[in-house]
Amino acid sequence: MYPIEESRCVEHLAGLVRFPTVSNSDDELMDFEPFFAMHRYLEQAYPLVHATLDREIVGRAGLLYHWKGTGKSSNPPLLFMAHQDVVPEGDPNSWTYPPYEGRVSEGQVWGRGSGDCKANIVAQLEAVEHLISTGYQPDFDVYLAYGYNEEVGSGKGEGSSAYMISHLLEDRGVRLGGVLDEGSGLHLDTGIDPPRYVCSITLGEKGYADYEISRSDPGGHSSAPGKKGGLYYIAKAIEAIEENPFHYRLTPVMVDKYKALAPLYKDEKMRRVFSDLEANWEEAVPIIDADRQLAAMFHTTMAVTMASGSAKENILPERASINVNVRLLDGDTLEDAQKHLESIVPAECRVRLVRGNEASPTSVYEGRFKDLIVDICRERSSGDMLTVPGIMAGGTDAKYMYNICDHVYRFSSFISRGEPGGGAHQANESMSIAQLVSGPEFYIQLIKRYGTA
Repeated sequence: MYPIEESRCVEHLAGLVRFPTVSNSDDELMDFEPFFAMHRYLEQAYPLVHATLDREIVGRAGLLYHWKGTGKSSNPPLLFMAHQDVVPEGDPNSWTYPPYEGRVSEGQVWGRGSGDCKANIVAQLEAVEHLISTGYQPDFDVYLAYGYNEEVGSGKGEGSSAYMISHLLEDRGVRLGGVLDEGSGLHLDTGIDPPRYVCSITLGEKGYADYEISRSDPGGHSSAPGKKGGLYYIAKAIEAIEENPFHYRLTPVMVDKYKALAPLYKDEKMRRVFSDLEANWEEAVPIIDADRQLAAMFHTTMAVTMASGSAKENILPERASINVNVRLLDGDTLEDAQKHLESIVPAECRVRLVRGNEASPTSVYEGRFKDLIVDICRERSSGDMLTVPGIMAGGTDAKYMYNICDHVYRFSSFISRGEPGGGAHQANESMSIAQLVSGPEFYIQLIKRYGTA
């Protein structure tokens, strides 16, 4: 265990939380001053990092650090990622502590961005700062990349700061040996007897799309409504979406994941069914359908998230619309989703893709980089650990890195033992101090061992 100071980690995460780095899908509507102020804070908090690594601004506020190695190792560079931006705080009255106060209380650091994902920035920079303080220099190159519009980046393509960073590295001829971004990690599963650690390495993510379904009408006064106005057809569209979901299906990663997890289930039927999903698919479907978290990983999902009609109670809408948020399972495309929606909603409605990106490729699972992660986690869990691959339902900046790396993983460095904390995108978001201080050690070990692996 390396001597990472708890007080430093806590102080620095609380400090980062105090900058309201809220992103917007339109860069012109963003306030970048909190980002620039946070950059200045990072310079003060991590002086050795900023004196040793090259740092450049990418786009409006993206950060790319380059720790040049000695060149003694032939191993390709590593890239560690996180994002600076946060989602809006919502109603401040819903928070126990103010969302940007950075309060430290009850064994947690509270505030927007504490878990998603400024703790990852702290874990990475604490690790590098510590290594430099000991006189260490890697024999290979290390990159750190912190985008500024991850929370609104799905579907932005070239407008994503992570996309800019990826293609900047590609233009410079950089080919990476491994990428780590926010995601799964090492956690203690207390739902089994005896409890056991699970190391979950996420290999890819579902695609993202927003489709607008709309209907235009003459409108008019609500006292003379006529029949079947715009909202009638929109209501029919919602009903059709609910009644015509994408079918459940198997992907190779899910087959492998649940084959590995099956022995952990207490229920004999669950152990039998999930140990061979292909052979027991008919029995598996009702089980999957009864659990919405599980179901999301076995099909492309559609969710109606926004609706719009007229601006006043006594006006018939001239245009009514809904937004359908779609998360694409690998094998389904944006075109597939468009055609599916067009085939089920009323013909009087128009379906338009607002923004979207396809499902990411699936990373190579086996290899030296993955084995090193597993070895470190096995030591951290005293050897009793299960390793499983996975796919993420949400989106990360990692999806933009496949052009320069085959091993793109979503894997956070923290050890979770069931401590309080969480609430990403919710009121009272927090990060457990116990988890926070476990993060830097992982990166320290990974960097030191990778050069000799």
